[in-house]
Amino acid sequence: MIALLYFFIALICTFAGAITGMGGGVVIKPVLDLMGHFDSPSIGALSSITVLAMSMTTFARQVGKKRNTSIVKLIALGISSAGGGVLGQYIFELLTKGAANGQTIKIIQNSILLFLIVCIFFYMLFKDKIKPLHLKNIAFYILVGLLLGIISSFLGIGGGPMNVAILMLLFAMEIKEATFASIVTILFAQIAKVITILASGGFGGYDLSMLPYMVVAGVLGGLIGSFVGKKISSKFTVVAFNLMQIAVMVICVVNIVTNCVALKA
Repeated sequence: MIALLYFFIALICTFAGAITGMGGGVVIKPVLDLMGHFDSPSIGALSSITVLAMSMTTFARQVGKKRNTSIVKLIALGISSAGGGVLGQYIFELLTKGAANGQTIKIIQNSILLFLIVCIFFYMLFKDKIKPLHLKNIAFYILVGLLLGIISSFLGIGGGPMNVAILMLLFAMEIKEATFASIVTILFAQIAKVITILASGGFGGYDLSMLPYMVVAGVLGGLIGSFVGKKISSKFTVVAFNLMQIAVMVICVVNIVTNCVALKA
């Protein structure tokens, strides 16, 4: 029964993530924190590998289509986000070793995620009044990819909401174009994260009992989400993006309060 629950959590989150470019992990990670069945490293691994399966599926279905953003710039985003993925995992491992308990890690991660989501929510709300920067130099793509990769890997969320908003603001991408570029950065960052874990001792210390169910759901979510994403308008994509952010904010607040209470108990 619990396997079925995790299957549907991953399916719903990756479906929504494929449509909005949020990646699914931004919901999976805080939801798994809320359920409390696994420690932070295991949750991060479950979320990252599920999002990796989803992003590979979505990328495979969308690659080859005509894009406004050049292939060179997309590659620059992807490779630099892979570097960020390695750095983000390294920072997470340092924090895990230094933290007194799992509640502290969850409070830090959920607080950072909540802050980022609130900022992005208000940006999306008022984006029509904010003039995008239209940055063209490939160096900016490299720097942005690195930053997004660090956030993605450290929080174990895929990074989608930050990716979409920042890509729209800095490079004046339309939301569907930003969604695809977001999937590219998620894909490279999560591959780098998984390779880093394997290189530093593997998954022996992780509880990945739910992983097979979540990976299958991630692939299905990516397939269904990418198919539906082609059928809906950009306006509906924005609405779905904002609703998903509100849900994440609520879950983060609950997680922060719950873990603070657990620390004091």
